[in-house]
Amino acid sequence: MTAIGLDLRGLQDGFKAHKKRGIGVYIRNLAARAHLAPPELSLHGFYDPGLEAEEPVAMGAEAYDIRYISPLRPILRQYVWQHFLFRPVIKAAARKNRLDAFFFPAHLDAPAGVGIPYAVKAHDMIQAALGEMHSSLKHRAHVMKQISALKGARVIIANSHHTKGDVVKYAGVDPKKIVVAHLGVDPEFTPHAEADLSRFDLPEKFVFNVGGIDPRKNIDLLFTAFSRLMDKDPDYHLVMTGAMEGDPQFQSFNAEMKSRSLKSRVRALGYVTQKELAALYARANVFFYPSLYEGFGLPVLEAMACGAPVITTNRSSIPEVAGDAAITLDPDMPELFTEALLRLAGNDDERARLRELGPRRAATFSWDTHAKTVWQTLATAF
Repeated sequence: MTAIGLDLRGLQDGFKAHKKRGIGVYIRNLAARAHLAPPELSLHGFYDPGLEAEEPVAMGAEAYDIRYISPLRPILRQYVWQHFLFRPVIKAAARKNRLDAFFFPAHLDAPAGVGIPYAVKAHDMIQAALGEMHSSLKHRAHVMKQISALKGARVIIANSHHTKGDVVKYAGVDPKKIVVAHLGVDPEFTPHAEADLSRFDLPEKFVFNVGGIDPRKNIDLLFTAFSRLMDKDPDYHLVMTGAMEGDPQFQSFNAEMKSRSLKSRVRALGYVTQKELAALYARANVFFYPSLYEGFGLPVLEAMACGAPVITTNRSSIPEVAGDAAITLDPDMPELFTEALLRLAGNDDERARLRELGPRRAATFSWDTHAKTVWQTLATAF
């Protein structure tokens, strides 16, 4: 029997920003499939008792023992607390529960020099790959910590072949210890998804975008293409979700909207529930996602599952996910995106074609398959 500790801090408010983002979606779906583990694998979830813990507790997870370090929490930066003081806490949990290893569902969360066998899930290498967008000393320190975590892992689960390639390229990891397992899509994402969206007062026709406003999301291209569509068909609006006000790019985002006279045409909905998100995908006329880099591209998969006609880029892992069920274009040729949006927004037949292809493509991705691959990999590695 192989006993593995499962770090569930990513499902807690106050631990980075994981819970309401893609990493939280990942951990939630993986942990919910613990029952798919082979009989020779025993899983033990853990959480930080100093933070909100509704989800880990509901999953039957155990609290880390932090009593000896908790007095230091108020006076230390979160980064120091999470990545250095948690080393002995995790080692103690492993010793007490006679664990063979720990699994960190995000390689970002493996504490430096944890000192026990461990595996990680690599979501992306964004900070290394897009270093020109983030050149501060703090950024470089984060990249070095990620590389250290990846090098120290006995096995790495990558969510795409592209991510595997980037881990090899930027961290110098032996590709033989990386297992690729594509993510899945929740059954709630369907063309028939429904939710009460009345609080949003949605327009009848809208282009939809999710995922934030940081530079790699390529919001300038989104605004450029939408501005042209608005000139041609003023009935269209742009609807966006995600936490924006706390983003460092929020001021420039607002300024750009004003300079393009888009303020009255853009609906920023903020955080929405998964049920609302699925219904928004299903209702959108077009899902426009010009991201420059994704480790996987879960929004593209979710949009296709809901039958939203998708326009996205041909960069990073996105083509692995989209296949031939979306329009994928070179972001270095922005005029192609404008042309595609104008054509798709005004072509009922083309939208219908993509609405049919998307769910078929999305059905080839399965959380159950992903979880089984992860659990079997861990059982074999340790």
